[in-house]
Amino acid sequence: MSLAGQKHPRDDLDQSEETMIGLYDLYAGDLSEKMLSYASIDDLCKFDILSKKFQALAESRWKELVYEETGMKNGKADWVKHKSFLSEPISVELVDEADYGYGTTFAGTPRVTTNGSIVVMTTDDTSDNLEERTYPSSESEVICVRDGYSLNFSRLVSSPIRSWMLAICGRIGSEIIIASNCIQVAAIRGNDTQIISREGLPQPGNGFPLIGCETHLIICIDNCLILHRVETDTASEELLSFKQSVVAARKNGPQPQDVFDVPISISWGSDKSSFVYCHDTEISIWSLDVANDTLDKVKFIDVAGDDEDIQIDNVALGDDYIIGSSTDRDIHVWDRYTGEKLPNVLCDIEEEDDRLSPDDIIRELHLWCHGHILISSSHLGNKLCIWNVKSGVLLKEHSLELDELPDGNDLTDLAFLPHLNGFLLVTSHLTTFIAFPTNKRQESMAKSMKRREESIKRVLLLGVGEDFHAHSSASDSDY
Repeated sequence: MSLAGQKHPRDDLDQSEETMIGLYDLYAGDLSEKMLSYASIDDLCKFDILSKKFQALAESRWKELVYEETGMKNGKADWVKHKSFLSEPISVELVDEADYGYGTTFAGTPRVTTNGSIVVMTTDDTSDNLEERTYPSSESEVICVRDGYSLNFSRLVSSPIRSWMLAICGRIGSEIIIASNCIQVAAIRGNDTQIISREGLPQPGNGFPLIGCETHLIICIDNCLILHRVETDTASEELLSFKQSVVAARKNGPQPQDVFDVPISISWGSDKSSFVYCHDTEISIWSLDVANDTLDKVKFIDVAGDDEDIQIDNVALGDDYIIGSSTDRDIHVWDRYTGEKLPNVLCDIEEEDDRLSPDDIIRELHLWCHGHILISSSHLGNKLCIWNVKSGVLLKEHSLELDELPDGNDLTDLAFLPHLNGFLLVTSHLTTFIAFPTNKRQESMAKSMKRREESIKRVLLLGVGEDFHAHSSASDSDY
């Protein structure tokens, strides 16, 4: 019997949640296939046009909603990334190269940076192994280089100075590794090196803060920014050429007796065309004019004008906000364009939290920002925090499981690896990769790294004389 002529009044329908028909169930079931089975070619053409219009509208709506929620601009892809940060990550503990006679990456205050293609980390002095290598002198410190896609150990680079801070300049495949301490800056590419010395007092903290990109290097010296350009002329004897020195802070700089008490921080924006610089209680945003080799100040914020007790020790630049961690254990947020301070103050601990260090150590927080989403380290030293800086809400905490490790095993630096959607974390005893996969490929890569590192550890524990590079080469096929 045909049902086409029968009518079913709405009053006869059960509108309870148990019997409501879900659109997703219709889409996922056989009904859509049955509907299309009656469609003509003309109908299918109309469906195709309608589908394209719907996809365009859906993509536009995705971008609107995701930006409103997270401040990210790439629609659905960024929503997947946002949700991945809230999921349980894959943790991979990288094997210490010292086990292979390469020196340790965990001495002093380890640093790490990446350009996406390679990862470089400061290492300890390998004077015990120098007789087997061709390094300039026994005073040299080596820099560990890993592949930015697989995190395989790649090589060691000899630095002519003790390296406390790191940056990467130059094109991919022809990178210049930059190292600094409190007196000198060294540029290294292959067998070529260039030393940039600075006369006068040592730099406060752990050396000259610096950032690099494909075309330029920016060095912070006291309250000045020094701009160098990457030399592409093969006939040039220099790797970097000086272009400009600008006074970055409005103050005249610290007095000699106070120089080591002044925190200085610098960080790129997402597109590496602008950066944020912090000197004590002054924050400024600068743009880099690549064509003219100049720096221009576009925004200035006097932090002391908001709160005289605030002293910023690290900064990050988001698309809409400036984020600064301070010595009062709070994270403060300013509007990037108006300079106004947001009322939200981010802090993952209470002032009298009994988990804090008994020595009242104030840890320097490490920050990474994408849209309104901020990933930060913690003053407890053993977790990553996921924040929405616009709302001030702590979205998620990920434990780093560092409680059982020796004292002082604090997170000293982090670097975001875009190809893997994860963070490389360095501490005084460990190097750990925390992966937040957004697709099956990234998940497979992270799990493959974990198997590789666990295999290497088993070899070390059993004392089997297998070669490290054999493990690295074998795992390359997974990528």
